[in-house]
Amino acid sequence: MSVQDLVSNAARSGWEWFDGADEKIRERLDVRQSLEGEDAKAVARAWADFAATPGGEKALEALAKSTLNRTVFFVNLGLDPMSMAVFGAFREGQNALAHEIFRQIAKGQGETLLPRDVT
Repeated sequence: MSVQDLVSNAARSGWEWFDGADEKIRERLDVRQSLEGEDAKAVARAWADFAATPGGEKALEALAKSTLNRTVFFVNLGLDPMSMAVFGAFREGQNALAHEIFRQIAKGQGETLLPRDVT
């Protein structure tokens, strides 16, 4: 079975296509996933190391103050609803990035940070 066949089969069905893949292809995918997992752990540890420094702590406090600790939507008299929606989406994007940084720090410290939509 070729790689093109695997991709075509994946588009038509669930994960069963993986069972029919050549052993060499499955091994390469397993190695790649393992390396990506190791890279993700290294990134999380790097964020945790940064957070543990005095400068990192100060920078992260400033980040939280300017993003997560601010209101996403606010009432501004005279602003049209579309402008308010655009501003809200912009602020939500800022918060999502800040939250991901804090999630990576927690992961690097061996902790779990709840997703933003449940806190």
